[in-house]
Amino acid sequence: MNPFDIVFNRHLVFGAGKLREVPGMLSWHKVKKVFLTSFDRGNPNFIAFTSLLDEAGIPYVVYADIQGEPDARCINQGRDLYLEEGCDCAVAFGGGSIIDATKAINMLAVNGGMIEQYQMEGREVLTAPPLFIAIPTTSGTGAEATKTAVVLNNDNGLKKSLYHTTMIADIVVLDPELTLSLPAPITAATGMDALSHAIESYVSLNATPITEMYGLAAVRLISQNLERAVREPSDVEARGAMMLASYFGGVAITAGIGIAHIMAQPLGGTFKIPHGDACSIFLPASIELNRAYAKERYARLAEAFGVDTQGLDADAATDALIGKIRELQAAISAPTHLTPYLNHEIPLDELIDIVKRTTGHITCNPRPLNEELMREAYELAL
Repeated sequence: MNPFDIVFNRHLVFGAGKLREVPGMLSWHKVKKVFLTSFDRGNPNFIAFTSLLDEAGIPYVVYADIQGEPDARCINQGRDLYLEEGCDCAVAFGGGSIIDATKAINMLAVNGGMIEQYQMEGREVLTAPPLFIAIPTTSGTGAEATKTAVVLNNDNGLKKSLYHTTMIADIVVLDPELTLSLPAPITAATGMDALSHAIESYVSLNATPITEMYGLAAVRLISQNLERAVREPSDVEARGAMMLASYFGGVAITAGIGIAHIMAQPLGGTFKIPHGDACSIFLPASIELNRAYAKERYARLAEAFGVDTQGLDADAATDALIGKIRELQAAISAPTHLTPYLNHEIPLDELIDIVKRTTGHITCNPRPLNEELMREAYELAL
């Protein structure tokens, strides 16, 4: 059994309508002013939330300049606003990009410097950030359960992670009512992201009994509920199941990412592919490339996905798992090929170099990571 180090949120709240409890939490913690992030000031759910804060007399400043996946510039600017306004708490109201940016801003506000120094130069986090509450409004990234922030570096164009155990949200509020208005493509993309977290963490060389438990639970929930959430967006039960699946996948991915994410994260940044879509594209290829190194584990994942594995050997079960994923992709119109996103020509050697500089340090993929594996993954995903 591998030794491991895992950090959990201090407080997790789940259920329809639980958003209404957040002002009470803030009051209990005696916050003076909230740094509140959102993708869209005009979103009805966000307006309803700010109304709750107003009614409770809780001061806040809104930062809504995080458009798309966060870059270093918007994080450094957010830090400046945080300090100018005298904030002592951060609340993220949005998807993974909002949550990642907020955890980075909250850390930077008390540790100083520029975010690029932590991302590229290994600057250490020396001071624990203030109270941080994550309120996800999508179901897939699992950012609310992790200590990691994925940031696009404006200077070198690399999309690279930074992390620290204190950057994890102190409180997470999972309210499925916040996801009822999500468009089908976003529901599908974030769901495939959660599925890739669950599968890649389960076959990771750094998997632990805890991450395995959460990963299998996430696969079961996604296989039973993602298509329902896409086709019947007002189904609160399906939406709630996907919120839990996203959270479970976020806990599981602490075991580390594999070749699907190793390729999806940097190439998604290069070709402007939404992260969940990039994960969807590379997930089946990752299983094909890793199967000889983890087929027994893929067989257990197939069973969690709903495959009747009785009488099947590991290879046949792995085939069935890939087939189930392909069926799900078709049912929810999730992307399966990279080619439609290749809007400008970049030599493959240059693309591989981008991957190597961004995620090439990862060692927990079942099959050893090298240039050959990266090239095979790219070609299978075209």
